[in-house]
Amino acid sequence: MKKALKILLPLSVVALIIAVDIIMDFSPPKYSPCPTGPIPGTDVVAVRDDTNALYFVVTGGGWLLIDAGSHAGQVEQVLQGLGIHPADVRWILLTHSDSDHVAALPLFSNAEIYMGQGELGLLNGTISRGKAGGNALPPGIDLNAIHLLSGGEQLLFGGIQVECVAMPGHTPGSMAYLIDQCCLFTGDAFQYSKGNYNIHPSTMDTALSRETFAALAERILPGRVILTSHYGYYIP
Repeated sequence: MKKALKILLPLSVVALIIAVDIIMDFSPPKYSPCPTGPIPGTDVVAVRDDTNALYFVVTGGGWLLIDAGSHAGQVEQVLQGLGIHPADVRWILLTHSDSDHVAALPLFSNAEIYMGQGELGLLNGTISRGKAGGNALPPGIDLNAIHLLSGGEQLLFGGIQVECVAMPGHTPGSMAYLIDQCCLFTGDAFQYSKGNYNIHPSTMDTALSRETFAALAERILPGRVILTSHYGYYIP
């Protein structure tokens, strides 16, 4: 018995170490969104909203907004401090329709909204997001008025060039946006920490998400500013 214990005890320790390593490898990094303020070297202003960030881009015709945050009241208060008037936001690009990316949409009544067409199923109830059901837009937002994107579109907003990049996986219609070939807004396409990439939590199709991230990786170029929703920004 003692001999068996001498053999089993080291094996148990090794197994525990391996298990801890696995847990550490697959544990998502803590959310660390961009702090509120200008992004150095860009025309982008970040607004931190709870666990994520939304981004305002200066254009020649008003503000271009990437995502709309999770708390309308909090966003409105921060904008007052920054001197950004919601009425001056002309266009909104949604990376996807999860609640923490659309809550403040009603603040921007003058803005045209763009979104991946794959999100429609989540919003009309034909696709489930999980046990909670589908997604929903805030009251007063007309789904039929939203401009739908399939990916590959080249849009022009106030002299700013935007390439729309389809990123299905986290949600069916997830989109990334490349602005003027310098700033890539990735939404929840992946999680990032200290040079390491992984699939963002609550991803609907992890296999598809890995495939589309492999394609997106070709756009993560040295010197390009990569702006995520929950993990800050970085420059490869």
